[in-house]
Formats: sequence, structure tokens, C-alpha cells
Amino acid sequence: MVATTGGAFWGKYVEKSGAWLPLAAHCLDVGVVFRRLCDTANIRRSLQHTTSTNLSGVVLDRLAVMAMFHDIGKVNAGFQSKILPNSMSRAGHVRELAPVLEEPELLERLLAALPVELQQWLPEDPYAAQSYFLAVFSHHGKPVLFDDRISGYSRAARKYWQCAERDPFRGIAEIVQWSRSAFPNAFAAHAPRLPEEPGFHHLFAGLVMLADWIGSHPYWFPVENTVLEKRLQQSLNAADRALVRIGLDTSSLRSKALGLGRQFSDRFPFRPHPLQALIDRLDPEDPNARLLIAESETGSGKTEAALNWFCKLFAAGKVDSLYFALPTRVAARELYERVRQTIRKWFPNEEDRPVVLLAVPGYGQIDGIDNARVLVGPDEANLWQDDQDVRRLEKLWAAERPKRFLAAAIAVGTIDQALLSIVQTAHAHLRSACLNRSLLVVDEVHASDHYMSQLLSALLERHWQVGGYALLLSATLGSSARQAFLQHNSEIPYVSLHEAISAPYPAVTLADGTSIAAKPRPEQRKTVFFHTMPYAFQLPQLIQEILQALHRGARVLVVLNTVARVVEFFRAALSSPEIEREWLFQCAGHSCPHHGRYAPQDRCILDRAIAAQFGKDAPPGPRLLIGSQTLEQSLDIDADLLVTDLVPSDVLLQRVGRLHRHRRSRPDGCENAVCYVLVPEVSLESALNERGEVAGRFLRAGFGSVYEDLRTLERTWQTIVSHPVVEIPRDNRLLVESATHPESLAALTSPLWQAHRHRIFGAERAKAIAASTVVGTFDQYFGQFEYREDGVKVTTRLGADQHQVRLDRPVTSPFGQELTEVLVPSFMAPAELEEIAHVEGEENGEILLRWADKQYRYSVLGLEEIR
Repeated sequence: MVATTGGAFWGKYVEKSGAWLPLAAHCLDVGVVFRRLCDTANIRRSLQHTTSTNLSGVVLDRLAVMAMFHDIGKVNAGFQSKILPNSMSRAGHVRELAPVLEEPELLERLLAALPVELQQWLPEDPYAAQSYFLAVFSHHGKPVLFDDRISGYSRAARKYWQCAERDPFRGIAEIVQWSRSAFPNAFAAHAPRLPEEPGFHHLFAGLVMLADWIGSHPYWFPVENTVLEKRLQQSLNAADRALVRIGLDTSSLRSKALGLGRQFSDRFPFRPHPLQALIDRLDPEDPNARLLIAESETGSGKTEAALNWFCKLFAAGKVDSLYFALPTRVAARELYERVRQTIRKWFPNEEDRPVVLLAVPGYGQIDGIDNARVLVGPDEANLWQDDQDVRRLEKLWAAERPKRFLAAAIAVGTIDQALLSIVQTAHAHLRSACLNRSLLVVDEVHASDHYMSQLLSALLERHWQVGGYALLLSATLGSSARQAFLQHNSEIPYVSLHEAISAPYPAVTLADGTSIAAKPRPEQRKTVFFHTMPYAFQLPQLIQEILQALHRGARVLVVLNTVARVVEFFRAALSSPEIEREWLFQCAGHSCPHHGRYAPQDRCILDRAIAAQFGKDAPPGPRLLIGSQTLEQSLDIDADLLVTDLVPSDVLLQRVGRLHRHRRSRPDGCENAVCYVLVPEVSLESALNERGEVAGRFLRAGFGSVYEDLRTLERTWQTIVSHPVVEIPRDNRLLVESATHPESLAALTSPLWQAHRHRIFGAERAKAIAASTVVGTFDQYFGQFEYREDGVKVTTRLGADQHQVRLDRPVTSPFGQELTEVLVPSFMAPAELEEIAHVEGEENGEILLRWADKQYRYSVLGLEEIR
């Protein structure tokens, strides 16, 4: 027998001695990993929630046997011949199964090779029985469907199963023989048939994918010619070790979590804020605590509340892991360090510490280890060694590829990584199988994006179906959005505008719709004075309005809706003789704005500079920071005066959270929290044509483009005019509901507003339909639905549609960082993409780039397209 020793073909074998042992050994490895996964507490819980069948040990053993059949396609002669010298074969091992399933003669031989007991295991429904096979054959991530479209290839592939020299069906029989020895109870004991529910099949498929990924790693499961008894023991030991190191089996850490104490004050060195105390009092055993919506003002400790709730659930055995989902990569990177430091304090011994992953593509790391390092190969490693560096590298398995991120015990990343578990994209089932066992925390939830809200609702619905736990965090969430996220409970009644405004805040809403108030501390209250200013299209005039505050030593924050407006106003401030250069925000000796079109390396030092100049401990003195939406979340900014474009009220509250954030002395004239809101000189109704469309300068200001529904902007404007002085958090509900509740929006009754309403309704329905078309089908069997690769639509909608473009040579950024790549938004990308962008020159702190047929400039202003 000959086996390959590495590379892409490590699992391909040539039969010379009449046996197929290495392939059978690999199938055994995957079956053992699958079975061990099913023994972890909350994977078992998620499986049981999707079926009424009692999942006894015998049933799970039978599923493990089924998992061992995932690679039976590798016995075909075309695949086996790849290892031969000068082989030209391109045969795979999945599509090539089609003729076996379609040709009566070949199907008869397959059934003869498979265990006869399968007739008593599989559901009586033929579609359900077939679904199990298609689920295991989908182990490469994409659901397979054998139909007429591949019939031509099926005819060509028939010859691979009719090889006289090496009978492929003997290889299948060898795998069956190993499965009988590895899982004898599956064949000997009585048990009910395998579950019929389609949702169970989808979860089963995800676990097979996960088991195949782990069982195929040559570090834990080296390729070698061996005997069954020895390999079985090796597989059991390796599977246990791998699941612990990766972070999938966290059972040994539960006692240490219990040892941290039972209350918030036992886990954190400060007295809990009201929201933190409220969540701390909840009972993990209460089924209504499986979905919580926590609403509280910015800076009220929602992150610590979420970490504490995870610790309570983990100690109680309700979850095995945590995924903390944020709206942007920058927000995820910022929060990751806070989470990592908390876990280090809770688990000071590295050997007994959960895996903590930064789940951001291109920047993945675990406990400070860069994912550029990978596990050593089987020829270099001793599987049983106790080397500390190797143990650390074992933890990197989840960080090596985004599709594995959710396998980590604790991960902080972007919301798209969670949403990709329920859309039609490769390895969605694997992601879902990992996420099901986690407390899913979604931070900074609001209802501004209808498409993303629809996807999040679908994710929460699936998470609920598998018995999962979720916690949504928001500064304030409109009642309509809150009810949409509780859609699993059809008994929740409609909430009127008056009731919505009167609802408690801060508060926690349970899965049954019950809201529990959390009384804010007096020191958390903040009175905000709103002043509307008609400078939305006259940005330079704003300089005169903020000069007085700067002269008095104020830190002024200006947040605008588009990068173009940010750059326009920054240039105006830079060229103004009345603005001292040293007043402008500085990074690495350069005055600059802040937005999302900087290279990641530069964003890191820009964010650090903002913390130093606008954070809690920043020195006094005048400072002007001009930026985009990147300033409204995650960064710890404390401004004396806030200037913002008009935005929906939930977003406005996010921005106001950066105003008077900390208790500190204020310059003269800035003792009160004042927010200037830039509005047009005319009503937004004038932006509409008879079809309800927005055009021209309004779109360029983000009105109707960044924020599509002008009704929410108009009602926000009207509300702050009628309520120019508000108290946060007392009036949060008033602001948000006045701008988002259907009854409030219905107050705009003119023909133009009605036309816009119909247009927005149509757009929202289209988004809802678009979202529903990308969501995976969990109520149909494998073989009954058509798979479409739609994952890219999710990342595009998230604003993550940036191309990571490699440069043909390293360059030094204006801020002194070495850049090897840049991020280019999709709308700035060329029609025909190329792999590399070319550096055409570096001069006066500017870098000139060409990517395909487009030219760009990268400077202290970020990336700009040269037209």
C-alpha cells in the first residue's frame, strides 16, 4: 500500500495489497471527531432541539457511522489514479458519485457494500433517507444536488466505478468494516430511526463538515498505514485533544467559571451599573432569558454586562462559547482587547484559559498570536509532546480561515461572520453548527438598515430553534425593530406610539416581550441642548460657529455623513486663517480627518491618536476632529461640543454619546452639552420629486443615499426643534419613536411624502425579499432545494465590500507605517479587477497608485480616486 505524505492529495491512495486502510483510517478519524462533537453539551443540545427523536448514544453512534461515509467517493478509479506518475486525471470524489446514484447496476453494488442495517436506521420517507447521504456528501461546504445538469459528466464518470483492476466497492466495504469495529453499538442495539426533521439534517451536515476539517488535519491525524485497534485509540486521543485546544470542548473550564463567584461584583472590581445589575439578576434557567434585548445609553457598561451574562450561562452549562458581533472591523478590533483582558483576569493560568479569537479576516489572532503561524506538519511534530509553543499553535486552528472563526471558545468579530451561518454560502452549515453552541451577542443594533435587520431576524429565529442564547445591545431600539427581533413569539401585541414612548428605559426585554426597567444612576443623566443650523450645504460657514469654542479651549467633534463632506470641510478648516494648525487633530505630526478610507495599519494609529487627544485622560486645550460615521461607535471620544449632520434619531443618539461622555471640567461656555445639527435651509420635502425620489445635492449630503428614508430624517428634525432640550436617557424613547414609529411617520401626509412613503415601502419590501432569497432553507431536505452562492451579498450590504488590494511593492504611508496593501471600496474599484495595484510614485507624502484602469492618491486625507 502506498499513501501520499502531504499536500492537497494526502488523502488519495492506491490499492496494491487488496486493502484501503489509509482511507478507512481517515474516515474513522472523521467519525470519531463527529461523535466527540456530539458529546459536547451544547452541540448535543442544539441537535436535540431540532428533532423529537431521543438522541441516545446509539442514535449518535449511527450518525457517526453515516459521517464515515463522507469520503466514499474517493475510492473511484479516477481519483485514485491521481497519485500515479504523470497522471492527467482531474477526477474528484463528489460529482463522481452521480453515476453510482443514478445507474441501477452501480447503485445495487453500492447498497451491497453499505451496511444492510441501514434499512432499519434511515427514515422510511425516501426523501429523508436520501437527504442523509446528500448531507454527508456535502462535506466540502456546498450542498450537492445530483440532477440532469451533470448527466453528461455522469456518463463520463461511470468508467471510474467499473475498474476491473481495483474494485472501488471493495474500498467502501473496507470503510464499513472499520465502522462496525469503531461503533459496534450502532449495529447491535435497538434504537428509533434517524430523525426525519429537515432542520436536523442541516445541522448534521454542518457537524460533518466541521468533523472533516478537524479530522483531515495531519498534525492531529497523521497519514500512515496502520491497524484498526491502534488507529482507533489514536483517533480518540487526538479528537479529545483537538477539540479542547481549538475551543470546541470547554467542559473542563466550567468549574473555573463557577469559582469566579455568582455575582457581577465577584467578577468585576466595581459596583454594577443598573443595567449590569438587572441582567445579573436574571435566571439562566428561565427560557425567556434565551433572548434578551438590552437598551441603555452609550457608556453604561453594556459590554461588561454581556461578558458577565456569558459567564453566568457558561457556568450553568447553557452555552459553551461566546461570539461578540460588532458592526465594523474597527469596532471589533477595539473591543477585542477589552474582552481579552477580562478573560485573562478571569483565567490567569494560560493552560486553563479559553481560546479568545479576533475574528476579523486578515487580522485574525488568538491571545496575541498572529495567525500567519500555523501548526507544524506531521513530519515535524510529535503528537504527544507537551511543548508550550506547539500548544499555543494548536489554538490557532480556528483563526487560520474565516469559515472556522466561530469554532473558537470566545470570538470577537463582525456581524457578517454570524450572518454567514444562515445565508446560502459555502460552509454556512459549518458556521451554524459552531454558532449554535454560543451566546450570540450583537452590539450596536439599530433599525437603520432594513436588509440587515431582516437577516438578523432570520439569524435569531434559527438560533432560537436550536435552543441557543442571544443578547442584543443597543443605545435605543425602536419598538417596531424590537418586535421584529421577537418574531418567534407571535403573541406579542402591537405597541402604539404612546405606549412605545412610555416604555421603560434603560431596560431589558425578554423573549416573551416583557420589559424590565433599569433605573439609571443620577450621574448618568445628561441634558443635551440641540441647535439646528442651516449649513448642510454651506459647510465653510460652520467655521465661524465653532471658532469661539476653540478659542476657549474646547475639544470640538464634527461628524459628517459622507467621506466627501469630511474631506471638503477638513480642507476648508485647514485653509482657514482663523483656525490655528495646532488646533486640528494630529497623527504622526500630520493634521488629518478620520474616516474609513485609510489603510488598516494607519487606522490603528489614527484610533490611538484619537484616544490620546479626545479620550478620558486627554490633556486640555483646543482640538478639532472632523470625521465620518467611524467616530460614532467604539472609540472612546469625549467632546466638549458636537457638530453633526442630520441623521435618524437612533444614530443621532450614538453620536451624542460622544458628547460630555466623561465627568471632567469643561471650558467656559461648554458647561452644557450642546449639539449643533446641520440641516438644509429648506424642508426635506423640497428634495422630493413627484415620484418620491431624492436627487442632487441632498443625495451628496447623505439624505436619501446613506439614510434612504427621508421621513426618519424629517421627523428627527421636527422632534429636536419641538424638544430642543432633552435629558438622556429619560427622553431616548421620545427621540427614537418620534422618528421611527409608523404612527409618527404617518404624520407626514403631503402628496410628495406619500409618494416617498410608497417608494420606501417598495424598497423595504424588495430588501425583505432579497434578504429572504439569500437565507438558507432549513425546512427542506438535501436534494429538494437549489443552492446559490449568495454570501457576497451579505458582506456587500454590511459595508464590508472593500477590496483588499496588494501593492506591487511596500511603501511608507504618510503616518510612517509600511503598507503592502490598501482597501478600495467597491464603488471606487475598476470594472475589471486585477490582483495587484502598482505604485507609480511617492512624493510630498502622497502615494500614487494604479489599479487596472483607475488611478488613486493615498495621502493624509486617505484614499482618493483621481478622475
